Order: sequence, then structure tokens, then C-alpha cells
Amino acid sequence: MKEKRIVNARKINKMRCILALIICSIVIGLTVFSLTLNITNFYDEGGGEVGFGTLKMYTTLSNIIAMFAASICIPFQIEGLLKNKYRLPKWVVKVLYIGAAGVTLTFFVAITLISATNGFVYAMFTRSNLFMHTLTPIFIIILFTMAIPDAHIKFSFSFFTIIPTIIYALIYFICVFATQVWRDHYQLKNLLPWPITLIIVISLAFGLSNLIRFLHNLTNKHVTKSIERYYKESPDYEFPNITAAIAKLAEVESKYFREGDEIYIPVDIIKMLSDRYNTSSLPLDIQYDIYLENYLRNIHPTSDKK
Repeated sequence: MKEKRIVNARKINKMRCILALIICSIVIGLTVFSLTLNITNFYDEGGGEVGFGTLKMYTTLSNIIAMFAASICIPFQIEGLLKNKYRLPKWVVKVLYIGAAGVTLTFFVAITLISATNGFVYAMFTRSNLFMHTLTPIFIIILFTMAIPDAHIKFSFSFFTIIPTIIYALIYFICVFATQVWRDHYQLKNLLPWPITLIIVISLAFGLSNLIRFLHNLTNKHVTKSIERYYKESPDYEFPNITAAIAKLAEVESKYFREGDEIYIPVDIIKMLSDRYNTSSLPLDIQYDIYLENYLRNIHPTSDKK
């Protein structure tokens, strides 16, 4: 049986960070480009949803939310590459989840319902559909499910991801059915009664949201196991005792310290090393002290000479 290669945990996170930065930049570029073409009516498509009327479309709005989510990731990704600390705050991952859920619904509806009524090529590859129905959703789904597995997302949060869809559905009902200030550009009157359609759309949005949440968590689990394997099995941390292993960890981490940075103790990594050396007799708080002492010694090497 072929032995699994142990990959450096920092390299794993750096590759993820670079991939995420590239995808976020592409998503922003594609969305700005397609919005510009639609709002300026470059395609001269006619109909009621050109120019600023394109902002009535769920497709457009979901792409804008996805672009916003991608844009708030970029500062953290740049900081991660500059400081070699590749972590997104949990709130950023959750905002990205909301954006990904919206464009996933857009992609699914385009590849099924719109393709069935207007043709697959038209729905997925012509004009701004290429960007908003196909490319942006695919990139965002890859970003959320594969490139950013920074946090396990609980089932309960998936309810928040359908809030934009519910709000849009209510606005659509008021503007189309109640006040008739919009035309029925999704032709819902020709389908099922609107309450049934609403239930189907919300249920579909909720199901797709949980599908990408499952894929995200699956990738997160895989990446976490790879990182754990590195600290528990890598020869880089093969020492006679836990004290030497923690000292090595502090030495490695101190290399990325910059003046003004906050000093934090990598509790999760120390716990992995503790499991590796089976140090049940040495309390974790003492291990944390060992790390901090060695870390400070490395960033202030002259302090020992005083």
C-alpha cells in the first residue's frame, strides 16, 4: 500500500490562501465587467431588464452579494501572505457562505429551468449569462467548498443563507402581484400558484445551501486531518520530549513575527503535539508557558544577555 505523503501544514494553508486570492480577484473582475455591460445596455437586448433594470433580477443581486463576499476576503488573504498567517475570521467565512448560497441557486435554476425553456447554450454561455449564470457561481462554489475550509459551519447557520432569497421573493410578490410595478420577468404566473412556487424556491435554496455546506465541511475535515497528521507524524517534530517539540514550534512561529503583531499561543497545534508525545502528566497550561517563554526568547534574543 502506498504511504501517504506528509505535507507541511503551513504549505497547505499558503496554497489555499493563494488559490482563494486568485479566485476572489477573478470573481470581482467578472462581476464588475458583466454589471457594466448590463447597466450600459451594451448588448441592446430590449425588454424591461436592461440598464439599471437589471438590478431587479435575482441573478444580478446574487452575483453582487457574492462579489461583496469575495472582496472582504481579499484583505485577510493579502495579510496572510505578508505575515504567513493564513486564517479567515469566522464571520468572513459565513458571509462568503451566504454569497455562495445565492449564486448556487442561480446556477441551479439556470442549468435546469432556464435551460429547459430557453436552451442550454443561451442560458449558460451567451452574453452576461456566461458570467452571472456560469463562471461566477462556479468560481464561488469552488472558493467556498475547496479553497476556504477555515471553519466548520453548523446546520443552524444555513437558515441565515436563505434570508436574501426570502426578502427577494417578498419584494417580487409585492412589485409583480400586488402593485404590478414590475413585469413578471420570471413568468411565475404561467407556472404554479405563487405560494407553491415560493415554497419550492425557498426549499430548493435551503437544500442547495446545505449541499455546499456539507462539501465545505468535508474539505475542512480533510484539511484539518492533513494538518494534524503533519504535527503528529512529521519528522520535523521528532524530538526526545514535548518540551523540545514545543521549543521548535515556537522557533518556527517566531520567524513570522513582525513588530506590532499580537502574540498568540497556537493552542490547537500544542494539543496535537501533546497527543503525539502522550504528555497527560504535563498540564496544557504549562505547555503553553513553555511555548510563550521560547517564543519571547526568539523574538527578543538579547533579553537573555541582560
